[in-house]
Amino acid sequence: FDNYVTVFTDTRLRHAVINTLVLTASVVIISVALGLILAILLDRKFPGRGLARTLLIAPFLVMPVAAALLWKHVLYNPDYGLLNGTLNAIWRLFGADEGPTIDWVSSHPMPAVVAALVWQWTPFMMLILLAGLQSQPGDVLEAAKLDRASGLQTFRFITLPHLRQYIELSVLLGSIYVLQTFDAIFTITQGGPGSATTNLPYEIYLTMFRKYEYGEAAAAGVVVVIGSIIVATFALRTISSLLTEEGRR
Repeated sequence: FDNYVTVFTDTRLRHAVINTLVLTASVVIISVALGLILAILLDRKFPGRGLARTLLIAPFLVMPVAAALLWKHVLYNPDYGLLNGTLNAIWRLFGADEGPTIDWVSSHPMPAVVAALVWQWTPFMMLILLAGLQSQPGDVLEAAKLDRASGLQTFRFITLPHLRQYIELSVLLGSIYVLQTFDAIFTITQGGPGSATTNLPYEIYLTMFRKYEYGEAAAAGVVVVIGSIIVATFALRTISSLLTEEGRR
């Protein structure tokens, strides 16, 4: 019980909880927004739609460690990374010899991790929302066209209410997965600089394998599991309501 008291009173763990909430909320909200935009675009018929879907799903199929290494070395590296290379090319267009060298991971650690995770999880959100778009009743959309409803009105009053449960499901499932993020933190920032990106799973790792506080790490792990179960319960209820609605159709 003393270990649980430590979990809820320790400054490091409280900071890790805040980082976890910021990271989870940022990744989920941005991923859902981008996923919705991509799902709307892919719901329309155009040449090469199958290829576009395959390419957009690809980031979700990359192993998390491989994706983190890709972002750390190919994009963020201050010496040969793509971001600094692009900025230098832009500076040269305006006559400057070379632009400033930015160490993205050290200067902007949390946005660096968020961007990598958004790239990885947006396809997951897109798939769920695309399934929701394709399950819309065709007769309702046809009636909206006959009533001369604009595209914005159709989306606001028909599509968006229909997608509400799918958006809830995306948020809940995304929260469960992002809450447990370890690979990106370990690979890109290792929780730093300082403890700027140390979330709960990484803090548990540090407590267990760097500080050898096994009891405290176990207690923190139990707290994380209980939190995940609570979120998963809401996700299962949402899935159940979706299946019930589809069964009535």
